[in-house]
Order: sequence, then structure tokens, then C-alpha cells
Amino acid sequence: MSEHIIHTRWVKQGAFSHEGYEVRHELAFKPDVTIPAGGAGNEFGADPEQMLAAAVSSCHMQTFLALAAKKRLIVASYEDTAAAEIAQRDDGKFWVPVITLSPKAVFEGDKQPDEEAVRVMHEKAHQHCFIANSVASQVVVEPRF
Repeated sequence: MSEHIIHTRWVKQGAFSHEGYEVRHELAFKPDVTIPAGGAGNEFGADPEQMLAAAVSSCHMQTFLALAAKKRLIVASYEDTAAAEIAQRDDGKFWVPVITLSPKAVFEGDKQPDEEAVRVMHEKAHQHCFIANSVASQVVVEPRF
């Protein structure tokens, strides 16, 4: 078992009331690794929905890269545009029902997988991604070629 810790820090700025308050805060991953964050749709930092999509995307990528390395494939680059969709449930609560990943891997060297092999690797990466296995959201993987 392993434990992964972040530190969230928020300090009141200006008025704090039922009518509104500052949502800017900071997330510290390590002493020298921090990111600005805020509420959904803010203009100054990551929001929780983006971070959820980022966690799924990053885990999927790490799993995909491990699978490629085991197959002795050389990945030259990998990019993904991940999107978290927000919806309201029947009980009135909001949630993220779907996270869509749109990964693109570029390979180099003599050993080049075809599109079907890459799709299979993405399917296997999804099955083994522990973040995807930890969320109630449906994770859709739509590889780009």
C-alpha cells in the first residue's frame, strides 16, 4: 500500500459570506511543486473537475507507456486532451458521469504498431489504470492517430 499526499491551502481574501468569497487556493504536491486552483470554470488555475480528468489522463498515460516499453516499442511522444463532463443527477446533486480521453502516441524506430495494436494497448491501459478503476465516472478512451 502507498499513500499520496497533497496540501491544500486557502486564506480568506476580502469578504466572506453566504453571498460570496474568494475561491483561489493553492495545491502543494511537494515543497517546490504547487499549482494555483479555484472553483469550476475559474480563469486563474486548475479546477477540481480538470484535476480529476488530469489524474485519469496521467494514470492512463503511465500505464500505456509501461505497456509499450514491455512490448519493446519506443514512444517518441504522447499527448492527450482529457475532458470531464459535469451533469446533474436525478437527486439534484452534480457529478462527473463521463471523462473522455483523446490520447495520441507517436512511435519511433523500426517497430511500429498498427492502429489496432494501439487500440488494444489503450484498452489494456484503461483496464489497468488504478485511477480509472477508482472512480464512478465512465472513462471513454478515443485514441487519435
